[in-house]
Amino acid sequence: MSKEGKRVPAETRKQQVRRAREERQERILLLALGGVASLVLLILAFGYYQENIAKLDRPIATVNGVPIRVREYQANLRYNSSALIGQLESLREDLAQFGDDPTYSFLKDYFEQQASDLLGQLFSLPQNQLEGLIEDELVRQEAARRNLTVSADEIDEEVERAFGYYRPTPTPTAGPSPTPTKTGTPTRTPTITPTFTPSPTPTGTLTPTTPTATPTFGPTETPQPTVTPMTYQGFQERKQEYLDTLSKNAQVSEAEFRRIIEAAVLRRKLQKALADELPTSAEQVHARHILVKTYADALKAKERLDKGEDFALVAQELSEDTGSKEDGGDLGWFPRGAMIQEFEDVAFALAPNQISVPITTSYGVHIIQTLAHEPDRPLDERILQQRQSGALDEWLRNMFLDPSVKIERFFRNEYVPADVTKAIEQLRAQTY
Repeated sequence: MSKEGKRVPAETRKQQVRRAREERQERILLLALGGVASLVLLILAFGYYQENIAKLDRPIATVNGVPIRVREYQANLRYNSSALIGQLESLREDLAQFGDDPTYSFLKDYFEQQASDLLGQLFSLPQNQLEGLIEDELVRQEAARRNLTVSADEIDEEVERAFGYYRPTPTPTAGPSPTPTKTGTPTRTPTITPTFTPSPTPTGTLTPTTPTATPTFGPTETPQPTVTPMTYQGFQERKQEYLDTLSKNAQVSEAEFRRIIEAAVLRRKLQKALADELPTSAEQVHARHILVKTYADALKAKERLDKGEDFALVAQELSEDTGSKEDGGDLGWFPRGAMIQEFEDVAFALAPNQISVPITTSYGVHIIQTLAHEPDRPLDERILQQRQSGALDEWLRNMFLDPSVKIERFFRNEYVPADVTKAIEQLRAQTY
């Protein structure tokens, strides 16, 4: 029979059943594999959501019910850790230039101490950063209560100054001069607030530098260099380069960067407002003292005073306080809070010209004489400036002690970004 005459044998019923079963099993297997793949993708998606979205939106602390998110904590932590690392690298580069030359031993010691301080700040930063954000939120809430705000233009100007760009001053228009009137001279209030300075990041650093000095030639024998002011275009280029580096190396966006600057400006505004509210006078005493090491030495000094010896001469002979010894132990006028509490409690309790029994403090043993006491005396300018510069710090201390201020912390080590942890551990290993 020819090949063309051959027929394909018909599929038997048994074969049809087997083929249908195999096809069904294959479909079930494919469905199962698809289900497993979908489940894996779902698990991965859930893990990504938990790690990159849900976790970042969790509160790491609350201040009077207002949450501080992990997202904000991580942005600030990355920004400040990269700044500290950049400063540390810069210091180490400077140290390397000194080599073993003994001429620079003093400078080397100074730079090494600075590097040690930076390392200490970096190692404690993960915990301290949270406390800083809590302070920022307390400041925001108090600023809102006082209607203190920071505009977008104020943030822009703060950034401009940090990069060394200063807006041109408008030329005054000629016109009639106003009649002079008597006005009080404003007192400049010193402030200590965080100041933004663009800092280098661990790699691909960018730091604003002092504008290049361009010599000005003239008829004088020694031409003086003239600082070339930064142009607005130059500022924009350097700012953008810095922001690009910040985003790449510290994963901090421009919006997060501006919020950090806003917090610093708001602190400065509240600092000034608190400083302006401080009284310029207070209850004060004028006192002097003799400081000795032991109670027995104090008893001997007191015995000499009781016999009529001059207080100033005994202080000049015996006192261990080098700051007041030459002045006969005279401490001048001071308000409450200027001295250690045990000391000032006695000084304010004494009647004028009365001499105390020996008083022990952490500095040693004192004999105190109060010379005068006034219930409301103008503060010395130095003491007033100290109080004004510490106004915000004092207010924050009181806020943390105030039972009506509700602060909750939910810190976990897992909230510290892995890249920050790795950088800190590498530096810790190099140090120890």
